[in-house]
Parts: sequence; structure tokens; C-alpha cells
Amino acid sequence: MAFARYCQRHGWIDSVPPLNKLDVDDVMKGRPITTEEFERMLAATPAVVGEMSAPSWQFALRVLWESGFRVGDLMDFSWDDDRHIHPVWPRHSGQHPTIIVPPSQKNGRLQEIPMLPGLHQLLQSVSGDLRSGWVVNLAAVRLELESREAFRATSDDLQSLVKCYSNSSIARACGVSDAAVRNWLRQERIHRADEFHSATGEVPASKVAVLRRNALASAKWMQSHARPSVDHAGKIIAKIGKEARIVVQRADERTGQRERFASAHDLRRGCAQRLINAGISAESLKVIFRHRNFATTEKYYGASRSAQSAATEVAEKLNGADNSPSLVGGNKRSPSTECRGAFNAKVFTE
Repeated sequence: MAFARYCQRHGWIDSVPPLNKLDVDDVMKGRPITTEEFERMLAATPAVVGEMSAPSWQFALRVLWESGFRVGDLMDFSWDDDRHIHPVWPRHSGQHPTIIVPPSQKNGRLQEIPMLPGLHQLLQSVSGDLRSGWVVNLAAVRLELESREAFRATSDDLQSLVKCYSNSSIARACGVSDAAVRNWLRQERIHRADEFHSATGEVPASKVAVLRRNALASAKWMQSHARPSVDHAGKIIAKIGKEARIVVQRADERTGQRERFASAHDLRRGCAQRLINAGISAESLKVIFRHRNFATTEKYYGASRSAQSAATEVAEKLNGADNSPSLVGGNKRSPSTECRGAFNAKVFTE
């Protein structure tokens, strides 16, 4: 379906033909992270964004953890602008704080959802004079080249490199991906005279050292964004998950799935799991997480809820027996235990 739309956008076909979506067993490309793993992400943040920028990113992680927001919601969360996601504080006793989500968000509907207690406490911890504009103001990510392998080559160096080396060779020299090099060339409006379709060899180590020194001396080594894009914020959070070594999906050669580390969406899953464990109903989860239909809630969280309900019932039934000899292999049973065992046997038989 995606390929058909791609072809239509490029004019290769006149229109997208009617295609039925395949009915497959979809699974989450991640998992809920635990509280201990979340603390590890907070601890790993300075290593990714720098000590000075860390507090703003740690605050963003806490907002995600306590709200169940998507990263797009996080970047659209305002204290006082009703054109964006914003809090509504109670005006009368007995009311609770809520959050208004405008129609510009993912499901296209104006919604009012409950503000979770943890998010309420977090927002209340912000001093009053800072409660205007965006709730989350992410500081620039500052990467120290001396302590990191990856760096961005200067514009002049890129101009020189493209004459002799392929994107792959440049990428290996700078410690980045081929896609990053393509983005650099596009941003600098550098066009190759020749495309290399074969290996061009490695950039000599002595030249790499010069490239690194030039990058360090250039202002471009410091990524500075007045306000990061949603995509950029998501990538930085994913880097924090990788730095914390929180694996949410193991690599599997049989299925071809690659190893995945904790992302912003896994924080959302962690929030959902905590609510499930607290006994919040699926209907309330649907409202809080703003799923378009109940099937989404049931698909991803119903199994966990069922498992927790079953586990609670089993624990209550078995622990209610007070470790009676009938359950642990003893010989004597009290009259009350005898009756209880007979009742349970009747239930299991039926």
C-alpha cells in the first residue's frame, strides 16, 4: 500500500488502486519500561546531551513518564495557549485537573482527558513565574567531540571529500551513517560531479584527525536548536535509551527483527502498564491514551489487563487458603479448609 502511494506521488501511476489491508498479527515494536529502567534513562541523559542541557531533557522524560504522551504531544504542550495541548485547572472543589487536546493532534478531535496525578505533581513543582509558553523547553544538545567518535565535517572539508570519496567512506571517517552524510550534503547544497558506485577506500587516519580538529574549531560541531523538531527530540530520547542500555526488543535472525532500545513511546507504554497494574479500566485507558477506537486499547493493553486480573484472582484464591496443608502437601486439614477445598474442587470440575 505504501509503495502504491509512493508510485502515485511520483507520477508513475495515475491513481492508487483499491488495496485491502492484510490481516496480520501486529505486535508492539517495544515494551513497557520499568521504574528502574526509567531511572537509568535519567542517569544516562547527561552523557547524551551534556551536563548543562541535561535538566531540561530529564524534565521532558518525566513529563512523558507521568503523562503517557507521545513525543509530538510533549512538544505541543503549552501552559496557556489554547491552540495547543494545555492544562485546565479546577475552579470548584471536587473537580480534578484535566488536559485539553485540540483537533490538530493525531486523532483529529477536540478532547479533554484526565491529568494523571504524577503529571499534576510535576507541573505543580514548576514555579509560577515559569508557567507560560511551552511546558517543555529543551536545551541545545552539546556533543563534546573530544569524548565522542562521531563528528560533523565542515562545509569546506565536505567540498574536498566528495571529490575523492563516496558517502560511505566519509560516513566511516566521521563515525556517522550514510544518511547523515547525505543530509549534510543536502543542507550545504553540495552536489557531486561524479557518483561513486564502487569502493573508494578509507579516508587516511591523518586526514581524519585534521577533519576532527577542523570540526572542533567550527561552530557547527555544536548542534544548537532554539526548539527541536518532534523528530529530533524523539531521536535524542532514543539515544538516551541506547546509552542506558535498555533493550526493549532483542535481535532475532529468524524473523529479521533488529535490536531496539527504549524510545519515547516505550515511556508511554510504561505509563499504560502502571495504570493497568493499578486496576484502571480499559475504558479509562482509551480516554487517557486517546485511541481512536477501543480495539487499539484492547489489542495492546487488554492482554496485560487480563493477565493481571487472572494473577490477582489466583493470588487471592490461593493465598486465602493460608498455606493450608491441602495445598502444600500436609496431612491435616481444618473443617473450614475442608469446606473451602470441596468448594474449589466443585468450581474447577464445573
